[in-house]
Amino acid sequence: MQQYVNQGYWEPTNEYPAGSQVTINDDASVEFHNSLMAPGKVIMAWESVHSYQATKLVPQLPILRNDHRYRLRVNAQAKPIYSLIVRITFFDAQEHEISHLEFQQKALEFVYPASAVQYRVELINNGLTDLTFQRFEICDADLPVTVHEDVWIHNLLNENKPGKLNVLLVADSKRTRKTLGELEDYSPYRVQPISIAWQSNADSVETIKSWLINSRELNANVISTTSALDHVALSLKMAIPSITAVVTNRVTSNSDLADVTYPVVVPLFWSSSVLVNPDWPIIFSTIQKINSKEE
Repeated sequence: MQQYVNQGYWEPTNEYPAGSQVTINDDASVEFHNSLMAPGKVIMAWESVHSYQATKLVPQLPILRNDHRYRLRVNAQAKPIYSLIVRITFFDAQEHEISHLEFQQKALEFVYPASAVQYRVELINNGLTDLTFQRFEICDADLPVTVHEDVWIHNLLNENKPGKLNVLLVADSKRTRKTLGELEDYSPYRVQPISIAWQSNADSVETIKSWLINSRELNANVISTTSALDHVALSLKMAIPSITAVVTNRVTSNSDLADVTYPVVVPLFWSSSVLVNPDWPIIFSTIQKINSKEE
């Protein structure tokens, strides 16, 4: 069963507390400063339900299942340390509060109450002066904590199959990342998906290079599943020349390093690169051709 990690970002507003200095960066991360704000005040809030007619806003939080266990993780750094409180509040059909939870660590597991129909997530000032906020994430609690890493190395698929390892570099969409177990049906070969966060500030090349070396997979096929990650595959080729770098035919720089290119089909309908899945049939057809030559 496919599972999702839902991601949320800072919501621009005109109602910041007096004295606030807010910088929203190109990657949707935020730098917040306010040395005058009283403790206990709400810095930012997200709602799971909105009256669109009244607010012209859509829900900012994912729909949750009652009596199901989830994990909420907040990627943020506050100064001084422990000066940020995260609160999640649950409401019934009459908008009465059922309960709420507060935490100061990175993550919290919770069960969505049986009678809850909506909920709210808030960032609460606990004496902070500066806050760097990237995103929050909500997912099933049974997913490993590694799903929150900027470079997420999934479980290996088709582990007992022979041949070279096929490493898939997958770019997250802006709002979700997901498990990719369904890819087992595409290929009779070993497949290692690696998701790279849309908002990642990690050195993905160094992280994946270290993983390949530690896993002794220096002859792996490294496949970029989108033109946005072609540079990662080619940088890995420069660092580990023995790998096979597979990129799209839209690669622009260092294209001479590519061992194999495959065509990218442009959708015939309006879409965005953050909404379209990789073209798995073409990608796995390419993988099959590479592996059949090596057998």
